[in-house]
Amino acid sequence: MNNFFIYLIQASFCLAVLYSSYYIFFRKLTFHKINRILLLCLLPISICLPFLNQIELIIPNQIIIIPDFDDILLRKNATKDILLEPVKHSEKDRSSIHLLWLVYSIGMFICLLRLLSSITQLHKLKKRSETFIKDGYSFIAADIPTVFSCFRWIFIPKNEKNKIDASILEHEKVHIKLGHTVDLIVTEIYLVVFWFNPFSYLFRKSIKSIHEYQADQSVINGQIKKSNYLKLLVKNLGTNQSIKLYSYFNHSLIEKRIDMITKTNSNQKNLIRYILLIPLLAVLFMAFIKPKSNTHHSIEQVLTEEIVTETPPSIFPIQNGSKNDITAVYGKNFNHPIRKKKVFHGGIDIRAKIGTPIIATANGTITLAKSQGDWGNLIVISHADGYETWYAHLENFNIKKDQQIQKGQVIGYSGNTGLSTGPHLHYEVKRNGKRLNPIDYF
Repeated sequence: MNNFFIYLIQASFCLAVLYSSYYIFFRKLTFHKINRILLLCLLPISICLPFLNQIELIIPNQIIIIPDFDDILLRKNATKDILLEPVKHSEKDRSSIHLLWLVYSIGMFICLLRLLSSITQLHKLKKRSETFIKDGYSFIAADIPTVFSCFRWIFIPKNEKNKIDASILEHEKVHIKLGHTVDLIVTEIYLVVFWFNPFSYLFRKSIKSIHEYQADQSVINGQIKKSNYLKLLVKNLGTNQSIKLYSYFNHSLIEKRIDMITKTNSNQKNLIRYILLIPLLAVLFMAFIKPKSNTHHSIEQVLTEEIVTETPPSIFPIQNGSKNDITAVYGKNFNHPIRKKKVFHGGIDIRAKIGTPIIATANGTITLAKSQGDWGNLIVISHADGYETWYAHLENFNIKKDQQIQKGQVIGYSGNTGLSTGPHLHYEVKRNGKRLNPIDYF
């Protein structure tokens, strides 16, 4: 699936989890200011959390143990069984993604059109109405049935300019002071992008409720009696507006507002509930962070290394060489052409022109790479299970000491250095210090 849609699903999931926690634990509390801040934080948190998968949490490197893997190692061409084939998208998959893009784009376009329509409708309403300043507030006398506010403006019915209850005006002034319109604009923009997420609409409903609770609480804490204010709400119960992009005194949540006004204020001890958000955020945080081993190898590389490391030296040490190039075998007592005495041959000699690439016969570590008297330029490689391979009489090196090398890697070039009568490679295989016949490992 397209990465963008994966992100949308992840961000929607985060909002669903966070909003559900708000709905279950906090929505009935009378800490309206805290609840408003909490709700407004849910949007950026849910948007940003999925980006945490770009962060890699480094964990200590551990040995990977693959149980019951011997049968795979013994099979012919076993490597092919663990290769990860690249994912190929079929025409059907591409068509599905295109259809998904089409549906999403249509939904986003409709939501954006609704938002722009509300803004345009509000602008036209203000433009054709009378504007006057009173007590530092801009009043718009318009052809509307009820009072509402938006940004720094208070819209009032033009036929009731001098009949509006002071409590209603005070209610709208609180919306303006607290900047509730900005909250609604942000929420509507979020809805344009996440229109498919049902929790987005529940969120919008909750943020509007909090705005009304805050305004109601502020008015009641003033000069008006709670009973008179409740009568005013009941009188306007059931009135609705057609323009959605503003806070307004009469809206569909009046019944819940009445319940909240008549409710006893929450005990301060209930503030401890908000601590529940810490473990929830921690779980979401860890869910999106990718663990990373401190090794730089991929899984495929690690598997390959483990397989090859446990295999003893098993290929010919000269690139493109063969057994036909062997001039002296292991274990034979022969007269040394220079020392003029019988010696035991602890490896094999392979003829090779000077400069012929010499390759490592197994994965391992370079433990020695320098001139060693009669050996000439010598390379010693340490392998798993106590194995060592020796490469003597080289012309020069292609590696350095302590370097990790791979099976088949060029480590140097054949030569005629040290105690040698002609260009060749002297090759030995040892295990736990004991010399073995290299031919048994080809």
